[in-house]
Amino acid sequence: MEVFIISILSLVLAFNVGANNAASSMSTVFGAKIMSKLGTVSLAFIFVFMGASLFGEDVVATVGRGLLSIEFIKLNYYFIYLILIIPILSILAANKFKIPIATTHIVVCTIFGIGLGFNTLNIEKMIEIVAWWIATPIAIWLLNYLIGKYIYFELIDKLISLDGRRTQKISSTLKFLLISSACFLALFAGANNAANAAAPIVGLNLITANDAALISGFFMAFGALIFGGRIIENIATNITSLSVIRAISVNFTGGAFLAIASLYGIPISMAEIITSGIIGFSCSTSGFRETFKKKSVFQIVSFWVLAPIACIVIAFLITNILIEVSK
Repeated sequence: MEVFIISILSLVLAFNVGANNAASSMSTVFGAKIMSKLGTVSLAFIFVFMGASLFGEDVVATVGRGLLSIEFIKLNYYFIYLILIIPILSILAANKFKIPIATTHIVVCTIFGIGLGFNTLNIEKMIEIVAWWIATPIAIWLLNYLIGKYIYFELIDKLISLDGRRTQKISSTLKFLLISSACFLALFAGANNAANAAAPIVGLNLITANDAALISGFFMAFGALIFGGRIIENIATNITSLSVIRAISVNFTGGAFLAIASLYGIPISMAEIITSGIIGFSCSTSGFRETFKKKSVFQIVSFWVLAPIACIVIAFLITNILIEVSK
């Protein structure tokens, strides 16, 4: 019975991760007004599922077995409920406010809190993951800020100076590049984020990492298709206006970091990456003060900071309470 409940909760989590996180991969296409909301979430469904199926195994193995030992998980499998329920509630809250929460951080920080309570955490691996979490959004923000500040407008001036026929051809090429870059981003969003929901069942050795990535990927993709439109609209329209060139930059820089992290088996937040890139462009055009005055930016950054800390504290406290009760 426990195995059945854990499996169902894993699928529910995968669905919510897709709705909140994986769907963000297509937000730039919608923001640049290249495709409809239905078209963007449909593409997200296809490429998120492909990414999880083809490249998701390594990250699933890291989160499922690399932070807590298999022996610990088998002896204390009821803590799997915490690893699933806390992220589900956090993501549901974020979905209600249409905020792209860092679901990877929520899941890993919940595991972190449990590991601290039992003093069984793989500290070396956790430090490596946190280092990626800090460096990645800063790098993505900086790259897109510099592109927006020093390259974007020069490129626009050159495009404006072209004759009508060449402009039309370049416009079509840019649209193709935007859709391709978004598909590339969605592919590795699926690869990296499949671990968020699949980790618990892999940790219990109920299923192989590859099969878990496949199943989790499908439910993530389904979540993106059904409910991803709300998050896409918030990211794409409430932070800054996105031109095609800006959107391509955000997608390719974000996708490159996701691809590298996935190959190393490191779970990072796709929503944080894409939003950091968009904020970088906003800072380059509107300035730091105007960007961070926006309610949507304040809400997003607040959730990024507070939600993982809350998950660590809650998981740690509940773990210690259960340890005391079981004595």
